[in-house]
Amino acid sequence: MNLNIKLLFITAFLVLSGNLFSQETLGEESELKNSFLLNFGYTHVPGGEELEGGGNSGVFVPAIGLDYAREINERWELLLMLDLELGKYLVRSKELNRENAFMVLGGASYRVLESIHLLGGLGVEFEKNENLFVTRLGGEYIHELKGPWGLMTGVYWDYKQEYSTYSLVVGVGYRF
Repeated sequence: MNLNIKLLFITAFLVLSGNLFSQETLGEESELKNSFLLNFGYTHVPGGEELEGGGNSGVFVPAIGLDYAREINERWELLLMLDLELGKYLVRSKELNRENAFMVLGGASYRVLESIHLLGGLGVEFEKNENLFVTRLGGEYIHELKGPWGLMTGVYWDYKQEYSTYSLVVGVGYRF
């Protein structure tokens, strides 16, 4: 495992475990400030083509993601997003092969309305042929269910250093 990946995992561990050591005073009400979200979706690569041959309109790649959010006030959340693309494709304009790319992003989310969030983040996409720097912008609609559960739909635009992609995802979340 190279040094960059080790540093990324150590940083993610420290961010996620930081809340485990906080103490609650007597009489303080606990609030649901943390959440995990499991999402599924498709990423459209406009300049992509399937490796087995394909059309000129781009390629759709299935993806799965796991997100962690920490609320810092009523409008802002810090995010850690982990996404895995489940496919192989070629970015024609760059002659760049991509296979099961794994993306790690850190960012923030701003609640515009009760259920609508805008988000942005920076990260790295790890892949066996070439690792790429990633910038993400997007929006999410979150429908709170009874209890700590919620449903989410999201739209993201990713600039991946060499090309851009668009994603549409749906997911289920849990607050604690």
